[in-house]
Order: sequence, then structure tokens, then C-alpha cells
Amino acid sequence: MHEKHTTGSRKKGRPSEDEREERKTAILDAATELFIRNGYGQTTVDQLATAAQVTKRTIYSYFGDKAVVFTAVIERFRRDTVTRSKSSGESLEDICTKIVHALHSDQAVGLHRLMIAEAVHFPALSAAFYASGPLGYMESIAASLPRSVPQTEMPFMSETVFSLLLGEKHRQRLLGLAPAPDRETASKHAAEALRALGLSTA
Repeated sequence: MHEKHTTGSRKKGRPSEDEREERKTAILDAATELFIRNGYGQTTVDQLATAAQVTKRTIYSYFGDKAVVFTAVIERFRRDTVTRSKSSGESLEDICTKIVHALHSDQAVGLHRLMIAEAVHFPALSAAFYASGPLGYMESIAASLPRSVPQTEMPFMSETVFSLLLGEKHRQRLLGLAPAPDRETASKHAAEALRALGLSTA
């Protein structure tokens, strides 16, 4: 297979850093779509390579194996949702709104369904999913909790906030009983969750 070149003037030798990042993005984009559509177990590295227009060697070189690709998909999703928020000085409610909007989205719900279906067969992948996804979100919430929350209570409080950000609405999403929320609906959900815990600034 010939790899797709995004920079016309560079066709031989080692790829530039920009080209490497573009290839990684292409692999993760392809993996997200294929994992959701086919399942983890039914998706092969050959399929990933074809969809991303790279060679299998490139995938192994950049990620190592399919499990690492899956973990990278989850990490990227979380990073795009909350890492920028934490660095930009946004409020707890802003971050919670982003979490609701992201995790109730079609893509996130698809990945969640996938992991539930595959958990029995791939327990190590389940552990990686939890560490790269939910735990990371709870860490971001904990880092944004007001100083009035005692340090010893932060783990429990962040877990409670995260649980409310999912809640019954997320179960309905997993079962296909409700549409993905728009930003306004996500904001209302986040505000109500924080208000129930006495964390709302409104």
C-alpha cells in the first residue's frame, strides 16, 4: 500500500513531524469509525491501514498494536474535551457542560456501547478504557472543584459530579431512547447537577 502524502514536496526520507501527526490523526479517525461500526474484535489492523491510507508498518510503528490504538482514541476524545478547558481558566460549570455535551454525543455513546459489548472478551481493554476515559474526566472535575471542598472529599465529590453528568439521560442515550443534547441542553444538565450538590455559582 502507498501511504497518502499530504506535503507534495516531501515524498522520500523520513516524514516530517507535521506529516507524522497527520498520519496519526488519520489512523485515529479511521479507528474511531471502524471500532464503532464493526466492534473492536472484528476490526483488523489491515482494515485500519486501508481506511487511514497508511501501511500496517506505520500503525505498528506509531502505536504498537490495536489495543494501543483504541486507548489512543479514548485519550484523544477526553483530551479534546477537557484538557483545553483546564488550561483556559474555564469554570467548573463550563467544564461539566463540555463533558455532558461530549459524552452524550453519538460518537462517545458508540464507543461506550462498544466497550460494554467487548468487556467480557477484552478485560485489559476495559481497564484501559476506564483509566483513559472516566478516571481522566473525574481528575479534571476534581482539579476544578471550589476550595471549599475539603481535600479528603474531592475524590468522592468528583465521582458524584461525574455520575450526575451521565445519569439517567446517558442510559437513555445508550439505549437509543433519546437524541444527543445540543450545547444549551448540555449546559442545563450540567447546571442542574452542580446545583443538586451545592456547587452551582448561579
